[in-house]
Amino acid sequence: MGIFPGGKSTRINSPRHLTLRHSRRVATAYRREALRLSGVIDDAEDEIDPLPPGQQKLNSYWAPGLQAGPKHNINVTQSITAPTSETLSLEAEQSFFVDAPQFSLPEGSIHSTYPPSGYSDTNRILPHVVLTDPHLPWERLGSPSQGTNFELRMKMKALAAGAEGDPVRNRVPWLVIFSFSQDELRLLPEDLDGPTSIFRNTSDGITKPVKQSATMTVNTSIDDLWKLTSDVTTPVTASLGPDTMKDSRGDFIFVKPDLFTNLFLGSDSNGNPAKGSSPNTLQYQYLAHVRKINGQGMALAGVEDTAVFSIVVGNRAGTLDNETPATMCAHLVSIEGIENMAWPSSSHRYVALCSLHSWNYTVLPANTLNVPDAFEQLGSTLDVLRAPEETIQPLRTSSDKLKQLVAKRLDDGYTLVRYRTQTGESTVAFYRGPFTPSYVPALESLTQSSNSGVDLQVLDKQLGIMDVTYSVAWQVGRTLALGNEGYTAALIRLRSSIHSQANAESKLQTVKDVDDTAFRTRSDLLGDIDSVIRSLASIHLGNNDDLDPGSPIRNPRYLPGGAKRRWQRHRLARTEIPDLSFSSPLIRKKYPSYAAQAARNLAKSTAGDIYDETNDPLSTDWMIVLSWLLDRMFLAGVPAHCLIPDPTYLEPEALRFFRIDSNWVDALIDGALSLGNHYGDDEDRRAIKEAFNDYLSHTPDGQDQPVQIPSYGFYLRSDLVTMFPDLRVEILPDNAALAAAGKAALTGTPLLRHEIVTDGVMMAFTDRLPGSDQFSSLVFTQPAHQQRFAVARGLDTTQVKVGIRRQYTVDQSIRETDPKRHDALTQLIYKPGDANNIFSWDATSGSGLNDLRLIWPPRFAAIQLKELQDNMGTYNGTPYFDDNAPTSALFAMQLNDPIYNLTIDLNSHTKSGTVAELGPPAASTSPEIRALRMLNPAPITRVTDSDERPSDTPSKYLDNDDDYGATFKRHEGYTASATALSNFLAPNVRALPVLSIPPLSESADPTPESGPAGTPQFQISISSNIIGHWDIIELDEYNLAQDLIFSIVIQQDEVSQYRLVEFDIQIDLGAPATADGSHFLMENYAGPGAHMLTNLRFNVLPANVIEGGRNLLRFRLLPRSSKGWVYATTVNELSFLVGLANINAPNKNIDQFRVKSWAQYMRNLSGGLDPDNILTVTNPDTLVTVVNPQYAL
Repeated sequence: MGIFPGGKSTRINSPRHLTLRHSRRVATAYRREALRLSGVIDDAEDEIDPLPPGQQKLNSYWAPGLQAGPKHNINVTQSITAPTSETLSLEAEQSFFVDAPQFSLPEGSIHSTYPPSGYSDTNRILPHVVLTDPHLPWERLGSPSQGTNFELRMKMKALAAGAEGDPVRNRVPWLVIFSFSQDELRLLPEDLDGPTSIFRNTSDGITKPVKQSATMTVNTSIDDLWKLTSDVTTPVTASLGPDTMKDSRGDFIFVKPDLFTNLFLGSDSNGNPAKGSSPNTLQYQYLAHVRKINGQGMALAGVEDTAVFSIVVGNRAGTLDNETPATMCAHLVSIEGIENMAWPSSSHRYVALCSLHSWNYTVLPANTLNVPDAFEQLGSTLDVLRAPEETIQPLRTSSDKLKQLVAKRLDDGYTLVRYRTQTGESTVAFYRGPFTPSYVPALESLTQSSNSGVDLQVLDKQLGIMDVTYSVAWQVGRTLALGNEGYTAALIRLRSSIHSQANAESKLQTVKDVDDTAFRTRSDLLGDIDSVIRSLASIHLGNNDDLDPGSPIRNPRYLPGGAKRRWQRHRLARTEIPDLSFSSPLIRKKYPSYAAQAARNLAKSTAGDIYDETNDPLSTDWMIVLSWLLDRMFLAGVPAHCLIPDPTYLEPEALRFFRIDSNWVDALIDGALSLGNHYGDDEDRRAIKEAFNDYLSHTPDGQDQPVQIPSYGFYLRSDLVTMFPDLRVEILPDNAALAAAGKAALTGTPLLRHEIVTDGVMMAFTDRLPGSDQFSSLVFTQPAHQQRFAVARGLDTTQVKVGIRRQYTVDQSIRETDPKRHDALTQLIYKPGDANNIFSWDATSGSGLNDLRLIWPPRFAAIQLKELQDNMGTYNGTPYFDDNAPTSALFAMQLNDPIYNLTIDLNSHTKSGTVAELGPPAASTSPEIRALRMLNPAPITRVTDSDERPSDTPSKYLDNDDDYGATFKRHEGYTASATALSNFLAPNVRALPVLSIPPLSESADPTPESGPAGTPQFQISISSNIIGHWDIIELDEYNLAQDLIFSIVIQQDEVSQYRLVEFDIQIDLGAPATADGSHFLMENYAGPGAHMLTNLRFNVLPANVIEGGRNLLRFRLLPRSSKGWVYATTVNELSFLVGLANINAPNKNIDQFRVKSWAQYMRNLSGGLDPDNILTVTNPDTLVTVVNPQYAL
């Protein structure tokens, strides 16, 4: 239900909106105060709440600038003058309609009605409806004689600018409340069906035969409404809207002409009701007004700090002479177009009016309903939430020990439920929801998480009955979690983040326990930057500090030595590497602490402190998980039958207090966090709970207590909740007792969750012990916008007694100086036949039928104003009341029935002792700080025995062959071998293996054949990685190392059966030019290696080959197949890239080199990969072209 806030919305879509709004309001005030003290903002910028709790503001109307219904036009003119003095005038016109409800209301428009549907009240009560949109009653034109909304706005602007005239104090709404008896609206059978039916000309859109609803309405389209017989008239005409209006549908009532005439009378010269030349609606300007309230303590309106409602009040009382309850139909009727229609003629039998909302209520005989008595009766029903006393008492006083044990269980809030064992037998079990009638301490045995919930069942050994309370709570939590996709996804991501961080840190620390220098993290390297820079800067000083040359920076760590020491740190040997699997004892020992650290890091805000929903989260996944878990701690989404296991616990007209079992909530949260456990012992769940406990114990900025979590609450089941859904609830402390104890009242919000869970049932949570100094009284008050409106304090067939109430136009401080402010100002009595009457008993004067029962608002409002002006008195010369016009807001205060409230003193109540048992022994007045206790991971029975793994950290192996103290000096003629170069390259260079193999046999190299039986043919090209030069290698000016593209495309017959084992490409290495005239493409290769471009089903393995004294670079392309071969028909290309190759620069513009290649195939499937079963097929040499631009012409 949407609530109009009258300004910036503070609505929070959460079951915790009360606590969230309070926390954010306090946090905002705290930050504003910090900014004010720092001089950033001024005191004048402070926001002031214009409407304190318990106050309301009334307006006579809220009319929008344009009313819906008629067509509006926008005319635009523009004059453009050119430099040549030529003028161009442009005009444009646009027509539009304002969209607003007309024949039906949008869902959520009705906030409440009184009397509620199906409920009863006395005949003096006027039915009314509360609308969520304060503009709705004036969005259309109720009286054309008052002018349009646009004309009204122009007039108000002119008055504000200083023009003469009186302000418009009232506005006729287009919605009014009428009440009828069912007989007044019931159509005759022949009017509903048959040849004389008034619906005989309508389309099939109206189901025949026509039936009236329970409130005597008929649903029809506007087009069908206009097709009714001529004896039915209606104010709905084509002038009320666009042509498409005829397709709209609505509910219509059919009022008899005589009653219609009495509903729309005008005023004569004396102000008495009289029939004019046409229907008149001006009297209804006093029967609609707007109320702005503070929603604190209200279940529905409390979703906003302030709420604005429009209220439409009826003008017709209930039957006056009924001796039994009588049913009345209340209708919210549209009077748009009424003043433009003519009076019904003698040929008209009905007037069709559109009803936008309707309900039935019952009018009781006089003196049969008393709201004060209903409030008082409610206070006497106070008790705790459990089975009725008449159920427990016989068991408690029985001599049977088993019955006494059952009575003890019932006293503790348990009930018996159906339970099916794991083996399928059906039996009973004890169950208690989270609401308990007494204090339940934290169970010492409930400290371990569960993976199934079965281990949370407790067997009552004395009765032999299983207690499934906490098992059900665990299953409910898991089920709720599975049903929320957003939470489940966020939890899985959060678990993954915690596990990856904790696992990585555990592995790192395990390795560092062996050798701290074996692995260096980014933070380690960044931390060493200072000493590295200083070492490089002082290298000419012999590692001495450049700021203090006499002292070294540190002891020399790397001295001249072998190539291994020069380029590499010490690497762990095989015997030094610890077991880094997740199930390793070394990892499991460190993992819990690092998991908790990771969870706490993710639970921070962007500012580095704890995220508490008033700041910005570092992890959005934690934000989602935290919010969802907190909602569960407020028991949001928990099914009603799990909260109240037996309906007898909450009887009609009852007020029941309870304590929230923290063990039940812990089991609920544990079940919700059990999802996504893939690692056995669930340390991640424990880490999340520890971070969650940090939040629970955290005190947000600006507050003087930790996060508020409910511990107590109450249910109210009463018809008063149905009558007043926004029944205001206040929790009051005992200020005198607190002052005597030297304590202050808590500053947190007293109500933590406040909802109407179903019709007539209110639920409220708090963190304060009922009956304590912080919660000594509970007050129920009629809401400001859901009050009763009555004709008078006394009404019957002979007279109406009106008590004019005192009203004030001065401040509250002056108002309180009036000693008679709670007394009626005057009492007026009117009888049938009196002149200048405010009430009409009969449609025909003197008939005595009491069939009209209408108030006359213009006379009533004028008399009220006159009495206030004459009799209110003054204070020090200042009148208590100073106004000169009757208004609907002032008239509403007169029609208001007295506002009742109920104050329950929990300390002096007869059930105060029972309520006191809800708290812990020697309970403190401060709220309890909640924390999750099921932290220990559930035990897991592993399939393999993990004890066989070593639990000791391996010892570091000291490499004496290359000790830190070893030094050597190379001979001047020393030349490193190829093997040494390949094994001890710099870290940025990948070492290639060096192979010594015999020359390839020439006899084993058959030439590839073509045709269907021929071997696949490989087309090879080698080029630079330059777009547009895919057939040459082009050198740059400095002949820098470049990437080479080896393009290999395979052409073969589709039915080829060759099984490809390997494809090799071989390049001769050597100097650019030799004495014998030979030249080579490359002298050597020391780049980072090669990788496949698109065909990732092959690996490319480069190697340096020594073959018969020749140095070669060979690239082997091997299939990634477990068989070691693939069918050649599955391979289309084998292109790869060789990174950073140094090309020998030719001493001419263009030079060409030959590159060899061959393929190896498996001959027979049964022979495997034995060398004798391998067929080697050589390809024609590939001609590689190298272009040296230095020799270009």
